[in-house]
Amino acid sequence: MKHVKHIAPMPLRAAAAGLALAAALLGCSSGQSGSSGEGATLAPTTTAAERPSSPAKLTIDAPHNGQVVKGASVRLQLGLRNAKVVAATTTNIRPDQGHVHVMLDGRLISMNYGLSEALPKLTSGTHVLQVEFVAADHLPFDPRVLTQAAFEVQP
Repeated sequence: MKHVKHIAPMPLRAAAAGLALAAALLGCSSGQSGSSGEGATLAPTTTAAERPSSPAKLTIDAPHNGQVVKGASVRLQLGLRNAKVVAATTTNIRPDQGHVHVMLDGRLISMNYGLSEALPKLTSGTHVLQVEFVAADHLPFDPRVLTQAAFEVQP
């Protein structure tokens, strides 16, 4: 009988964290306010290593939950307390520094170094906006600093 060496599979959490970091580093470049993450999907990310918590409080000021917006042009305005947005990508993580990942209808549309941006032209109907304040290494804090709003676009 032939002897087959068993190779233990990589833990799923570690694999997801590695893929998330690779995607984030490819899609997010230092010093730019919008990014080239357009079209990517954002999967929940976790890491095998413990993640720091953050004192940050993130809010979506516009468009707010339940708002009806006229026209396809929508401006995202965020509020952030107890932390600040930094442009640098680093592995030297501080709980009060990071940047913002913006998802629209389940798709990552930007990795932002600011608290305001124009959303892509939107079709009529209901849209769901999710924003997350993440650490400077593009991975989430634990617990995640995440909020969302559903809004409607009318012609």
